Order: sequence, then structure tokens, then C-alpha cells
Amino acid sequence: MNEDRKEKKKTILRTIRIDKDLDDALNKDAKEHGVSENALVSSVLAKYVEWDRYAEKFGRVSLPHEALEAIIEATEPDKLRMAAEEFAATVPKDYLVFAYKKLDIEACLLHLSFLSKYGGMFEYELQIEQERNYIITIHHKFGEKWSYWLKESISIGLFKNILGISPKINLSKSSVVFSFIVP
Repeated sequence: MNEDRKEKKKTILRTIRIDKDLDDALNKDAKEHGVSENALVSSVLAKYVEWDRYAEKFGRVSLPHEALEAIIEATEPDKLRMAAEEFAATVPKDYLVFAYKKLDIEACLLHLSFLSKYGGMFEYELQIEQERNYIITIHHKFGEKWSYWLKESISIGLFKNILGISPKINLSKSSVVFSFIVP
């Protein structure tokens, strides 16, 4: 979907009425980011369509990075493992069906991309070799326990429960790498 967005898409003209203060903020932010007001508004609307409208319905919350890191570090390893397994058992599958209306590799990859782009949980990189060999690299700043959470929730919640795949996983303090072949 991100690649599709880069392609020239058909656009429509839509006129809206907004508060002067909102317009001032949009103008200021557009200048700071070096984009047009139109591009900024389009990116805000894309975030709403791709993330916010589903995140709100699924009860996602925003936390400062420091708060998430403190919560993860304060959690005992056994409790973290149980929480990751409970989460992975239902939430990813329910979210994908709700947001993307399908359970396939494309939906899983799109979800990881949006978790990175909008959720701020990690940086995400995808390599596909020979059309079937996938390498997903996730890099983050939250420490070893967060790597473990990501490993469990993604490998069980997306790959095992949705795709029936058991990826090879390499784990470090700040990254998780998943490698697998799509049948």
C-alpha cells in the first residue's frame, strides 16, 4: 500500500471549512516540514485512514517511549511471556480481519509497516529474495525485554496463527530478525 501511494493516484478536489487557528497551525507545520499544506493534510488523512480509525476502535493508547520502556523493564520475565502469549492468541488476528479484511502475508506485512510508521514501536525493514524468501528486520530502542515481546507477539500472533509459518528468529537487545519462506 505504501508503494501504491508513491504512484500517481487519481485525486479529487474537496473544499472544507476549518478554524483559522487550525489553518495557522497547518501552515506553520507545512513550512517546518518543507511540504505544501495540501501534502500535509493528505498525510494526516492517510494516517487517519490507515491507522487512527482502527487504533481507536481497538483501544490502542499512545505512551511516551520512556513510559513503555519503564513498564516493560518493570515486568517480570514470566509475566511478560504469559502476556505476550495471551496477546498473540487473539489480538493480531482480530485486528487484521477488522482492519484489512484478510489474513495473508500482505496483511501481515502491511500491519508491521503501520506499527512502525504510525505506532512508533520499532523501525521495520523488509527484504524479499527470489519472491518467497522473506527477511524482516525490526529495530527498536526499548531493550531486551521488548525484543522478547516482539519476538513472541509477532512470531505467534502473525506468522504461526495466521500464516502457519514458524520463522527462524535472531534476537538481540535492540532488534529482532524473522526469516521464513512463504510456501
